[in-house]
Amino acid sequence: VSLSRDGDADPDLRSWLNTLEDAGQLRHITASVDWDVEIGAITRANLAIGGPGLLFENIIGHENTRCTKLLTSALGSRRQVQLMLGLPADSSDSAIVRHLRDAFKNPIPPRVVDSGPVKENIVEGDDINLWELPVPKWHGGDGGRYLDTFCGVVTEDKVTGRDNIGLYRGQIVDRDKIAKLLVPSQGWGVHMEEYKPEPMPVAVVYGWHDVMPFCAGSPFPKNVCEWDMMGALLGRPVDLVACETVPLHVPATAEIVVEGFIDPDPSTFVMEGPFAEYPGFLGGAAPAPVLRVTRITHRNDPVLRGTLEGIRP
Repeated sequence: VSLSRDGDADPDLRSWLNTLEDAGQLRHITASVDWDVEIGAITRANLAIGGPGLLFENIIGHENTRCTKLLTSALGSRRQVQLMLGLPADSSDSAIVRHLRDAFKNPIPPRVVDSGPVKENIVEGDDINLWELPVPKWHGGDGGRYLDTFCGVVTEDKVTGRDNIGLYRGQIVDRDKIAKLLVPSQGWGVHMEEYKPEPMPVAVVYGWHDVMPFCAGSPFPKNVCEWDMMGALLGRPVDLVACETVPLHVPATAEIVVEGFIDPDPSTFVMEGPFAEYPGFLGGAAPAPVLRVTRITHRNDPVLRGTLEGIRP
C-alpha cells in the first residue's frame, strides 16, 4: 500500500498533511497562540479527546521568523495510525500489529539522491539561530524550550556503517546548541562510545512523513536500520541526500535538518531538563552532552514537527 494519498508525490510531511486533511484529521489553527505553555496545553487537551492533527500557523513571536508553523497531534490516535498504514477505519489493534509485523519482514533500503527540497535554504555561521524556530515550552515544569520531541536523530555506527534513527529529547540552550538526553544503552549512546574521544557527527530531522518518528521511536533490534523499516511501511525506498558538514544522510524532502557534533567530554556538558516525559512523569535535570550546530538546511516555508504524543496521564 502506498501511503502517499496525493497521487505519485514523494512521501514527506506535506503528503502526510494531505492524507490527514483528506480524512478530516487536520485543523489549521490561525488564532494567535503562545509558544510558552499554551501550545502544549492545547495539544494535551486535544490528544486527550483523540482530536485531529493541529497545524499552528500564528505563533506569538514567530510571525516572521525562519519558520512560522508547527504541527502537533498528527499521530496521536488510532485513526491516524490507521491512515499512516493505509488501513481501514474499522481495523482493530491486533490487525494493526499484524500489518506492522508483516510489513517489517520486508525491509526496503533507502537510496541516495543528488539533492532535494531540504537544500532550498542552507544556513551557516552567524545566521544559525535555533530561537528562530517556533519551539514550545511544552509544560510548566520544563527546564526550557524542547526542540527535539518528535524528530529523527541520525547517527552512524562507526564499526558497521549502519545508520540509527532514534527519538531522543533535546532542549535549546543557545542559538547554536541543543542539550541532549543521551542514554549509553540506546542506539546512539552505543555509537558515542565508538567515537570517543572524538565528537560524534549527528543530524536531526524535523518534519518528514510521520513514519519517521514512528520508526525512530520503535524498539527495533540493533542490526535493523530504521530507514529500511520506513521504506517497508511506505512500500518504497526513502530518498536520502548527503548532509553539508557531517558524513550522514537525511530525507531529501525533510522540512528542517540540523547538523552538528556532540562532544563526549563531560567538561562541555550543560544542564538539561527537567522535562515532562510522554508516559506522564517529570524527568529530572542533569548535566548533558551538547549538540553544537554546524548547519541548518530547510525547505521554503518549513513546518516544524513537535509533540506530546504518548500515553495519556
